[in-house]
Amino acid sequence: MQDVKSLTRMAAAAAVLLGLGLGFGPALAQTTGRNPSHEDILRGFDASALWASREDLGYGATYNPVGMIVKWQKPILYRIDGFRFKPEMITFAIAALQRQAGIAGVEVREAAAGDEANYTIMFRDVERFEMSSGCKASCYMTPRFDHVSGHMISATLQINLSAANLERCIVHEILHGFGLFNHPHRLHSVLSYYTNAFVHDLTEPDEVMLRSLYDARLKPATSRLGALVLADGLIEEKRRAINPAAPPKSDPAPVLRDVVADLEKAADGGSQRAMLYLAEAARRGYGMAKDTGRMKALLDRAEAIDTLPARFDLAHALASGRYVAKDEARAARLYRQNAELGHQASQNNLAVLLRDGKGIEMDKAAALAWFTIAARDNYALAERNRQKLAESLPPEQQEAARARAAAWKPPTEAAK
Repeated sequence: MQDVKSLTRMAAAAAVLLGLGLGFGPALAQTTGRNPSHEDILRGFDASALWASREDLGYGATYNPVGMIVKWQKPILYRIDGFRFKPEMITFAIAALQRQAGIAGVEVREAAAGDEANYTIMFRDVERFEMSSGCKASCYMTPRFDHVSGHMISATLQINLSAANLERCIVHEILHGFGLFNHPHRLHSVLSYYTNAFVHDLTEPDEVMLRSLYDARLKPATSRLGALVLADGLIEEKRRAINPAAPPKSDPAPVLRDVVADLEKAADGGSQRAMLYLAEAARRGYGMAKDTGRMKALLDRAEAIDTLPARFDLAHALASGRYVAKDEARAARLYRQNAELGHQASQNNLAVLLRDGKGIEMDKAAALAWFTIAARDNYALAERNRQKLAESLPPEQQEAARARAAAWKPPTEAAK
């Protein structure tokens, strides 16, 4: 049952940890100039906001063909920790954080108490940081976010006061902390590692990408293709506002074709999220012609992946209408499969559909039973749902739900 519990936690709270640092490596091809093309910035946005860098991965970049939009949806509450023998750098870091938050339109303030902080800037004095990957970095940032909602939960910046490019280090890592996680090496950007010289402050592409990422029209958890289709217009709008003389907008088709190819390769490798993104593309015509038949075939492939997390993710997509057309009946069936196997998040979500009569016949006593089962292992959301529903039901239905919950056993117990 422990494995089931672990998978439940992953699917229900799904906080993702990444290490993103300022490191060093072999020289790269020359970057774009100071006035890059529209396509350059769109590809840079794909690389940084969607983790899909096609550059040298050994040079501080990561690659995820099925990235999604992640950004802050709540105020940033920061705290400063660690060494303080360079107070001017603390002042600089706070000013840089406030400046970038102003560009993004995110509220930022100092945490009243350390335990309420969701953004920590930790100053160290070391030669180099040892990364979990085995690489060394002058500075790095670790974000934590929900992989279902795309909401940033927290960020921790490790800043080395002995870094040779300390101001750049700070600006670079703070920009990572807003959701531009990766390194678009070929873009004229403070996130890039240059062949000849480092940029020490935000460039025009950096500001354009940050403004585009935090435009309200671009929602957290938007798929890679969906994000780029929208970002294509946002980048033009934001750039033209700050630089009317910018190069003309280019056709996004070459970028989208590359992304479709990436996703098809990932789907062939078994990535369910890639299948969902391609199903969305076939439904909406993102980078390809609309094709309902292809969409249905991709959903069938996605459903054939026989794991608890895969069924949960597909059910969530179908129930919410995210990426694919809403199909609550299919979602309820998938949730029930997982629920019977002890998957808490699926138990809770099945109960929601039963309570509301969505995709399945309304049965509030059954819903209360599943909320009760899901809440057994300190699942706070299920417990809140259980209490709220119980208050609205007559005693006889509450008793029926308690009896059903008591009779249910996890698969390993039921087999005894």
